[in-house]
Amino acid sequence: MKRVKGRKEAEVIRNKGLLTAALLILAPVYVFTSLFALQFLCLFFLFIVIGSRLYTEHLVRSIKIIRRDIELREFRQQWARVELIAENRGLLPVFLLALRDGTGMLPLSKGNKTLCSLPARSRIAFEWQGYCSDRGVFMLGPTTAQGADPLGLFPFQVAFSEQTKLFVYPTPRSASLPFRDGVPLGRLLSQNILHEDLSRPRSLRPYQMGDEQRRINWKASARSPGRFGMSLMINEYEATVSFPMSVFLNLDINAYPVKKALSFIERAIEVGAALCLLSAQKQQDMGLIVFSQRKTFIINPSRFTLIPILETLALFESDARTEEKGNCVDILLEKMKQFSTGVKIFYVGPALANDDYVRLNILKKFHLNIEYFIIDERAVPQIGYGNVRQYQVKEFGDDIL
Repeated sequence: MKRVKGRKEAEVIRNKGLLTAALLILAPVYVFTSLFALQFLCLFFLFIVIGSRLYTEHLVRSIKIIRRDIELREFRQQWARVELIAENRGLLPVFLLALRDGTGMLPLSKGNKTLCSLPARSRIAFEWQGYCSDRGVFMLGPTTAQGADPLGLFPFQVAFSEQTKLFVYPTPRSASLPFRDGVPLGRLLSQNILHEDLSRPRSLRPYQMGDEQRRINWKASARSPGRFGMSLMINEYEATVSFPMSVFLNLDINAYPVKKALSFIERAIEVGAALCLLSAQKQQDMGLIVFSQRKTFIINPSRFTLIPILETLALFESDARTEEKGNCVDILLEKMKQFSTGVKIFYVGPALANDDYVRLNILKKFHLNIEYFIIDERAVPQIGYGNVRQYQVKEFGDDIL
């Protein structure tokens, strides 16, 4: 808890002046006068002024604001709900308390101000909502509390330094892509019997000519007598496939058209987030590489990386445009060679030159597959060679394809 500066300092000076004036005027009159009635009035007003001052000091030390969440996470174009608790830990009631929470540059908010009363040893919960119109990270708070003693002689204003960190992720978009060319022994069911996972038994069936002996379940066979003795039972397993993926976001502002650079970059971020959300729904490993003029962010494919990926996308800020265009293909080739076999690479960004597509074909030697998501509808390259999987991203709308 700390006291705010500015307006409160002016109130403190006025309040100290009121207390000082009361002591300098009423105390000598009470001491030196012989009139009982005048002494009674002086003592009465001294008691009111000093009592009100002590009442205010007690309230300042007793009021506490508690935030339910230190961090909040919401998607863009959604409402974020902030919950707070106001406590009066003292023995005296607060008859009127005005609470106001900082909105952290959110453009629209509901109910971030409230009036309440707090009896002794009580608490009250209140909440407000803010509209997440922009992607980024916002600090909500601090919270200020304004009140006074019952007579209003000594008003106070207290600020609480605790804040809530709000991560605004990119707008969620829908993506529907077939998961192909995975690695056996994963989590997705496969139609290929060669992808059987020996750690995931499915059922038993009678032995057939040509079955391998290592598939025989001897315990189940002993409990299944046949016409001529023991009936052999064969284990069957789930056929599964793994689909680790990594999204490469080309967010170099110099690679986009001048007029639509920022909108295309925002759309590319939304596409990358949609692909990662799709992978999370499939419970697959995912990674991220963000390429820009200033820095390259890398998150290697693994499980439980969705939150770090979304936070990285929320924190990204576009660089200023320069005359030099970065070479994202070199970065892509350098980083992808470090990935394990079978990783699917999703390139998201503007169209590349035909020579760049030829260079990226070398990734097939490392058993890496790459697919392209092109942002600009007017810059679709004409590729007449190779088996290149390319998707045209819609510039607007909830669907990315």
